[in-house]
Amino acid sequence: MLKYLLDYEVQPGENLPEGLPRQSLVVLSPVWRGPALSLEYPDGEVEILEGRTADGQPCEVQVFWTRENPQGPAVCLAIGGDAGLRVQSEKSSRGVAFLALAERLIPPEVSAVIGPRPAAETPLLG
Repeated sequence: MLKYLLDYEVQPGENLPEGLPRQSLVVLSPVWRGPALSLEYPDGEVEILEGRTADGQPCEVQVFWTRENPQGPAVCLAIGGDAGLRVQSEKSSRGVAFLALAERLIPPEVSAVIGPRPAAETPLLG
């Protein structure tokens, strides 16, 4: 798969007052998209991720592999809309700009789309 850059920015607002300045994220895998994502933790707690728009409406969640630098480890990242993600559980509800997912938390339906963690890139010798 050819990697590409995805610009992502979260506007300050009710969901995430501080927002997030524009980021260019390297997309290393196909992108899973859905209206919400359910994460089940080892202790049985379940969190639901929903994307949010600046006007507070739900929008799709996107999940893909990315990395900060070519030799660094790949990270599974969930993002939402221009107001970030809403993370809800029985105990709480909070807004976040994005959420990095531990490999053991990636649901099978997401893994089937994004595939396994990409290997670190080997630097070219000059």
